[in-house]
Amino acid sequence: MRVLRYNSFMKRLYFFALIPFLFFGCDDNKIPSYAPQAKTKEFRVYKVGIHPYLNSAKMYEAHRPILDYVENHLSDVQLVLETSLDYADYETKLYRGDFDFSLPNPYQTIHAIEKGYDVIARMKPDDVFRGIIVARKDANIKTVADLKGEAVSFPAPTALAATMMPLYFFHQNGLDTQRDIKKKFVGSQFSSILNAYSKDTVAGATWPPPWELWKKENPQKASEMEVVWQTQPLINNSIVAKRGVDPEIVAQMRRILLELDTTPQGQKLLENAGFAGFAHAKNGDYDVVIEFLRDYNEELKR
Repeated sequence: MRVLRYNSFMKRLYFFALIPFLFFGCDDNKIPSYAPQAKTKEFRVYKVGIHPYLNSAKMYEAHRPILDYVENHLSDVQLVLETSLDYADYETKLYRGDFDFSLPNPYQTIHAIEKGYDVIARMKPDDVFRGIIVARKDANIKTVADLKGEAVSFPAPTALAATMMPLYFFHQNGLDTQRDIKKKFVGSQFSSILNAYSKDTVAGATWPPPWELWKKENPQKASEMEVVWQTQPLINNSIVAKRGVDPEIVAQMRRILLELDTTPQGQKLLENAGFAGFAHAKNGDYDVVIEFLRDYNEELKR
């Protein structure tokens, strides 16, 4: 009996001895917290590609601020700008559907439509989408015939304004573009201009936005250059959206771009990027490019 009482007493003593540790002996920093945790904000990420009419650094400088502006006017959307090494690299990505939104030239636009994209807007104005041929003033280029036997630089075979349209201009003015000149494809608009400046070619083909930017950044060199000829204009570069992207996001993107030139902030961004803004456009507007390419292929490949 005494043993039982002793055991009972010891159990009670052990229990009361634990109480201080249960309530006061724990380290507060190790007590699990059950307070609601803030959720990390989730963004819908969309990839944006722009045809490389500028080098990657200039492209980012011109277009990243515009995408930041668009992001700030969309809900929970992140726009990732992906640059490309050259026209071929960009076209590979575009045609296999890597981009959710993109800014292709008109030639690339008609192929993008075939590959699952739709036009939602276009750059403006259309009259700047023309080819220009620049040369050193001391090259003394006066007529198209002066190019015979000489090298002429172009950005890339698929650069519509800066390659195809100048070649068509030469053809219309009596130059055999297959035999009379040496075509040098140099990869970018700036390279085409610089080849003419450095006398690696007698003339270089480009289009107004990169030419104006190059003049602004190189005033001394630009003073030694001149625009010798310019082509007729065509429809400007498009903005396309991949089919399957949330229609509400596409509609919002279109609205923000179309209204960009109506605000002081937007106007400043556009000025820095080197163009005036965006206008309404649809797939059918680019049928004029199909017509141009038909004439181009028929006449230059005779």
